[in-house]
Amino acid sequence: MARKANISKEEIHLACWALLEKNTFPNIPRIAEYFINKDGRKCSNTTLLNAITEWEEIYKEHQQHQLKQLDDVMSPVFQRFNRDVTQSLGKLLDEITFDLEQGLDRKDKAVNGGYLSLSKTLIQCQEELDHSEDKLNQLAQENQSLQEKVETLTQRNQDLAATNNVLTAQISQLQEQHKELVINLAQKDVDLAKIDNELAARNKEYENALRKQQQLEEDNRKLEQENWQKIRQQLDSMNNSINTLSAKHGDKKD
Repeated sequence: MARKANISKEEIHLACWALLEKNTFPNIPRIAEYFINKDGRKCSNTTLLNAITEWEEIYKEHQQHQLKQLDDVMSPVFQRFNRDVTQSLGKLLDEITFDLEQGLDRKDKAVNGGYLSLSKTLIQCQEELDHSEDKLNQLAQENQSLQEKVETLTQRNQDLAATNNVLTAQISQLQEQHKELVINLAQKDVDLAKIDNELAARNKEYENALRKQQQLEEDNRKLEQENWQKIRQQLDSMNNSINTLSAKHGDKKD
């Protein structure tokens, strides 16, 4: 049998976290069942409601703190991505500028050195330029990929914030529902107590009426017995009188 004992709000808070770890949101019936299954203890719904309401505020602050931590962690990552991309593009522009300057220098030397040397230099410069353009395209693609990752992480952060807002609204709604249920339960307890009192009064009235009826029946039985005894005594007395008269009448005849 469940025993009724005091349960501290700290224990109720720990029970709320335990249920949440099992992907079960805490409420009054689940917390009450948790302690009954754990050690058989029970306490009032008001105690459970107050402790759960306090825990929900703690949980809300915990969620907001986690979102802030995520933002604090991701913000330096985003900044580092942008800085790395900017540095990479700067280095690439420096390399392209250097390659172009070298190509122009070689081109000048090729012009001074003859037509064949110029053609060879132009071909080499074109190859280097093509290689630089390929590298630039590759870096542009990497930059686009990094931007997409940044957008994805930003969207995820926004989704987490929206989810937290939805959970906060649900918690507020559940709190209102809990309060209404507790009020309704208290009213039903009052109504049930009134019915129990009225039923007890009716039972007492019935028992009193039944005892009175039994007493009346017993009194009637005794009265009937007394009446029958009186009637028998009267009959015996009359028989004795008749017998006496008969005896006297017989003596006179003789």
